[in-house]
Amino acid sequence: MNTVVYLILTVLLLMVGILILMRQDGANKSPVVEPDAHGTATKEQGEDHFSALLNSITPVWYWRVNHEYMDFINATVKRMRFDELNATPGLFEAQRRCSDLNSAVYKYYENIKKRCLNGELVLLSDIEVLNMRHCFHEFSLEAYPALVALVWPEYARPEVNPADI
Repeated sequence: MNTVVYLILTVLLLMVGILILMRQDGANKSPVVEPDAHGTATKEQGEDHFSALLNSITPVWYWRVNHEYMDFINATVKRMRFDELNATPGLFEAQRRCSDLNSAVYKYYENIKKRCLNGELVLLSDIEVLNMRHCFHEFSLEAYPALVALVWPEYARPEVNPADI
């Protein structure tokens, strides 16, 4: 009986110790500081803002399509002989369009990240954010499916309505 009582007291003491440590850890955290009147923020706030911004503007399916595109290029276009590439009309243009859109997404990503880390609070209505969103959609819904249809007509993706996803 004494063993059970001591065991219960030990567990209760450990729980009290953990709760005290948790309270002290919460007290040691710096409070969230709102940006000043000029719209600037600290580097940590900029990182948080950038993360939230990208999560809100990036379609849930974009990165899957982007990785699929990279795999597709490595498995097909980069392995084609020159005469095979020339035999497919429009292939160079379609690949260039995909490459340009993909590069633009990364360029906008880097510019927005740099601005956020410098303390700027980038809005959803910012021109770079709007351009990046446009590139997401044009690449995923138009350019990449058109490239696949050129190389593998039998595997062309069916029309997908993003609202249904």
